[in-house]
Amino acid sequence: MSFDTDALKNIANGRPVRVFLPLQNSPDRVRAQGVYQKTIPPKFTLIFKPGMIPVDDIDLKQPCIVAIDMGGPTVSLEAMIQEIDDPQTLQMVVRKSISHEQMREFFRVDTVTKVISKSFQTQFADNNSEPWSIQGETIDISGSGILAVFTTLPPTDKQVNLEITIPSAEPETIKVVAHPVRTHRLGDNRYEVAYHFDDITVEDRDKIIGCCLVIQRRLLRLRYQVQKK
Repeated sequence: MSFDTDALKNIANGRPVRVFLPLQNSPDRVRAQGVYQKTIPPKFTLIFKPGMIPVDDIDLKQPCIVAIDMGGPTVSLEAMIQEIDDPQTLQMVVRKSISHEQMREFFRVDTVTKVISKSFQTQFADNNSEPWSIQGETIDISGSGILAVFTTLPPTDKQVNLEITIPSAEPETIKVVAHPVRTHRLGDNRYEVAYHFDDITVEDRDKIIGCCLVIQRRLLRLRYQVQKK
């Protein structure tokens, strides 16, 4: 998607930014938080706290994903690093914008990891019903939801608590509130359920997106190796 570079002029200096930086000789990406600073479009500058970015390990040949917090909708861009001024400053140039729909699809990857669907109860609700918990596995995952398989069908008409194990180098479990979007019974008496996240912290969403980027890059590298053979 093309990008109206004049729109950069409307982004105020100091806006919070999340950026995913590609690394040399590694499928991993580093997530860093910084601030936006205007220059001359299509160029802009990102400024970070000392020690925030591994300047010696950044792959300058690969694009970065930049999400600028506008205090409402987020402006998402694909941009290249033109120059590293110092350990805290990156000079960037926009390649294209990424819509919210594209962002969601961009970060959706196929991966199998543990997920537990649990009953969702609040202090204001009628909690007379018995709590329940069903363990399953994801089919794919994104920053906005998951597709998972269970041997028992979870409730299809109410919110649930999900505990998802992030398949990163150091696995950790995040907890989100979600609701089922669709369900499908498979031929082997298993149930496929698509969940959309209703309540997830920015930090946990960033962890999922960062993990998706790593997995996606590995898949692309594997696909290239297979095609080369």
